[in-house]
Parts: sequence; structure tokens; C-alpha cells
Amino acid sequence: MTNNETTTENQHEMNPSGFDETPQIVSDDTPLNVTIDWAERKKQRDKRVKNAREKVEALIEPPGEKVTIDDLQLEVPKPGETVVVLQRNAKDNRDPSSELEIGTLIPEAAEHVKVQTKESLDNILSSLSSEERKKIDFLVVAANTKLDTPLGEEIKSEHKRAVETAVQVLAGIKKSMNEFELSDSQLLNKTDEPIELSSGRMNDLHMLKDSPEFVEFLKNKYGTGHEFWKAYEDDSERKTREAMGAEGPDDIAKRVGEYMGVLANAMEQYHKQHPDRRVIVWVESHYDAISPFIKHAAGMDNTDYLSVDNGAGVVVKLGKVEK
Repeated sequence: MTNNETTTENQHEMNPSGFDETPQIVSDDTPLNVTIDWAERKKQRDKRVKNAREKVEALIEPPGEKVTIDDLQLEVPKPGETVVVLQRNAKDNRDPSSELEIGTLIPEAAEHVKVQTKESLDNILSSLSSEERKKIDFLVVAANTKLDTPLGEEIKSEHKRAVETAVQVLAGIKKSMNEFELSDSQLLNKTDEPIELSSGRMNDLHMLKDSPEFVEFLKNKYGTGHEFWKAYEDDSERKTREAMGAEGPDDIAKRVGEYMGVLANAMEQYHKQHPDRRVIVWVESHYDAISPFIKHAAGMDNTDYLSVDNGAGVVVKLGKVEK
């Protein structure tokens, strides 16, 4: 597509049914066969995303010693507001001797996510009147990372842990929606499945796939256990990492922040079109994406270890958008 091109169909500024990072830069009321300055539209969008990212990061409060399930205190969004749940995947199997496949969610952990989601949403919906309940929407998105580790083929899997966790979140949401007799249209996942984010911004470590030379360097120097991960998270081998072109903790924090900015900007556009709607969005990701992002946003150092329990995360309420 050229910078100035005629569009022959309506596109959306924010497309909740395909909530990925692909720019949707024409509003609903754009006439057919109109010439669009795509470069200028993208420039404006990028500026909005940057501003939205900075707002989100400013809302992240310094955590305690670790991020636990108790930190997932779902809040009631007001009309025109979005609440974002940034959650780590449920615990998965890493034991080769187990009957479970490597990388698949442990059944008890998967069930706990579903139950926790339903209970949290039940509390929200029970606090609203029947009319207010009709004006709250839900969206579930997930990183599409497949399991990879420094151990190579021994602990590797095609399972997408965040997506499988999102399936459980969605099941909990649907159950709560059914009990409160909400409309299917209030679920913005129009395919009835979690939306898999394809850009890689919310994915686990890129290093394991993209930078095998640096992975081998760390393995040879630190082994594959705790010291490997500590060296990476502390970025104590920064010069070598940068020389080998590997992604570091600051890079991860930046890309996660960029997606959160994309999401926040998209919700701003949604609320401008639907100012009376409330939205709750679940973003399912991984420890190695969430921890660096929280540390960066909260002003912590890379050397400040921040544990994020499986199934745990943080809740961010995006402020009301003025139309």
C-alpha cells in the first residue's frame, strides 16, 4: 500500500475483534473511495501510542517484594474507562518424567485461573445494576510464544502457555456472563477464542530463538540454572550481549510498553466512539516480559529481582477519555 492510496472499504480506527498491533487508521465514518494520507495518519497514530504508553507506565505502582495473585484486584471501570489485567501464564509442566506434555498447563493451575477469573468478574458484575451490566465489554488477548529454554530440545514445546491460560480466562468470563445473562456482543473476541498477538511484543524471551550465540555464551559461563537467569536479568554481560545483537531487559521493557501503548490508544479510540461503555481487557503474557516492564515503569534497576508468580499480575485502570 502506498502512502496515499484510495481505500475501497471502511476500516476501523480500533478493531476490537482483531485486537493486534496492526494499525487500523481510518474511522468508521470514512467515505468510500477517499484518498488517505497513510504516512500522516501513521505519524499521528504513533504519537498517540507514545503518549498512551507513557500514561500506562506512569500508572504502574512500585510492587512489593514479589507480584502475587493477591495483586490481581479487579477494579470496576467507570463509563469511558478501561481496566487492563496484565497476567502471567498459569504454571506449566517442565518435568520430562510427567505424563503431561512439556509446556502444557498443569490442570489444577488452569482450573484455578478459570475459577479466579469468574469470581473476580462475578464481584464486578454484582456491584453493577442490571442496566450498567449491559454496558461493560470484555476482551482477552495473549502472547503467542511457544516454550523454549536454554536446555534446548529437552525442555521445549509447541504449547503456547499464555494462549492456553487465556482460554481459561475466557472460559471464566463466559461462565460469569452467562450467569448474569449478558449479551454475547459484550465479548469483543468475535472469534470466540483469545486473540493471539503476532508482533512478538508481549512474547517471552526473543534471545532464546534469535540469539543462539549469546545463549551459548551465557551457558558456557553460568550453566543453565539460576546463575544463567540472574546474569541475563541483571544484564551483567551487557557489552557482550550488545556486541552479539541480543535483546536485553531494557529492550523487553520497551517492547512490552509499546504494546501497552498500542492497547491504551486503541481503547481511547473505542471510548471516543462509545463513551458510555466500560471495558476490561486481559493481557496474558510471561514472567520474562512482565517483570522487566514493571521494573522499568516503577523505576527499579535491572539488578532488583522481581518475582511474578504464575497466574499473578497487575491491574491498571486507564483514565476516562474525554470525547
